[in-house]
Amino acid sequence: MPKQVVDAWQKELRTWLAQQDFELAIAERPEWESAIPLRLRKQYRKLKRQGWLNRLDECHGDCVLRQPELSMLVAKTLLHFEGDRYDTDCLVVMPNHVHLIVQFRSGTSLAKQTRSWLQYSAREVNQRLGRQGKFWQSEPFDHLIRSEEQFHYLRRYIAENPEKAGLGVGEYLYWNRVEGFQ
Repeated sequence: MPKQVVDAWQKELRTWLAQQDFELAIAERPEWESAIPLRLRKQYRKLKRQGWLNRLDECHGDCVLRQPELSMLVAKTLLHFEGDRYDTDCLVVMPNHVHLIVQFRSGTSLAKQTRSWLQYSAREVNQRLGRQGKFWQSEPFDHLIRSEEQFHYLRRYIAENPEKAGLGVGEYLYWNRVEGFQ
């Protein structure tokens, strides 16, 4: 995500906080989000998450995963240990980000597996593009699915994300457990 897009998004969040009469000077402290009054914290986190997802769907940056070879590389990386370390329900590789639902098996940690996916896919994509350096944005968003309702919501979100972002056939890659690649 380009710096100017992130800066504008953060400015939008600070404006919202100021409109809620939140003291912005607190935002300079580490762990400042915990200082947001509980009544506003859920609203803030939802606004923050939705704003980020909207900006991703606007396809800022290089959007190199629009290239079928690179989106397939990322998808195959995510599915490499399918059935061994984890069970994947579905995934979508968008032009500049990825969504997936995965259940980790005993002995596999989210942090370790995510780090492995990110490092391997970044190295391989950079190699194919003939470049070096950071590929993925730091701090991936992960969510613990706590209910069947949330599971179905996220599954629909993943399946519908390409259409919502206005992508056509060939600009994304979708896979699910039942039908495979589509």
